[in-house]
Amino acid sequence: QVTARAFAFAFIADTCVVGFLLVAAFLFFHVILMLRGQTTREWYSTRQPYNLGTLANVRECLGKYWYICWLCPLIPSPLPGDGINFKVTGSLEPL
Repeated sequence: QVTARAFAFAFIADTCVVGFLLVAAFLFFHVILMLRGQTTREWYSTRQPYNLGTLANVRECLGKYWYICWLCPLIPSPLPGDGINFKVTGSLEPL
């Protein structure tokens, strides 16, 4: 016989574990996209026109002080671009 308290604890613990795994997978996927300089839509195709290299891609996303700004979002880290125009390494023409 399982008590209500034990059931509630097991349910909450299992929910936390599943939630953690989902968030970890989501984070891992988007870190990979950031390192490759891709959006989710570009991931479905073979095009990588915005891939500037791993370190440059991180700087494009996180800014000049990329190595510290992920610790605290309040730390200013100026981005290299204006947010509208981006450096391109390949063709933007559709395949």
